[in-house]
Amino acid sequence: MRSTLARAAAAVALCSTAAVAGAACEPYVEEQPKWHSATFRPSRAALASCDVTEDAYRAVVGAWLAARAPDAPPLDTLALGRAVSYPWLSRAIADAALASPGWASRATHAKPGRRDALAAPVLRAPALRDRLALPFAGSRYVVTNLSYEKVLFGKASEHATQILAGQGDVLVPFDAQLWLRLAPSAAQR
Repeated sequence: MRSTLARAAAAVALCSTAAVAGAACEPYVEEQPKWHSATFRPSRAALASCDVTEDAYRAVVGAWLAARAPDAPPLDTLALGRAVSYPWLSRAIADAALASPGWASRATHAKPGRRDALAAPVLRAPALRDRLALPFAGSRYVVTNLSYEKVLFGKASEHATQILAGQGDVLVPFDAQLWLRLAPSAAQR
């Protein structure tokens, strides 16, 4: 009986894995009107691991904003989830850290509990916020801030694209939970 249960469990696991592996990565935006927020989802399949390109991010957010009814409940947040779901964004964060003057020295001396503070200027840089805000141009919303938590660090050699000699082992931020803070555009006020 044990082997029958084991085979059945293995078959269920195999079918589940096959279903997830075959699931198309179709990013979309899910709204939570009760909380005045929305969430960018990389896939409709709950267990799928999907990377979102910058073009897909812009297209999906732009289409979602264009399709929102004028009388839809107001929003103040768009949750993006983990930065590693957006490889271009993860690399941009790592590259910006490495380009920050004195980064290698500060990262080397920062204690693990202080690294989030070290990453703050990188994650709050206007250039990063503006890049994420591009699909909001001409919409009813503007991105006012990028919020984050749970910043992860790794070696530059594994996460950055622009590594100078001797920088491969330097720790850089490459992942965090991200939220875009939204406000009505000037035309909506």
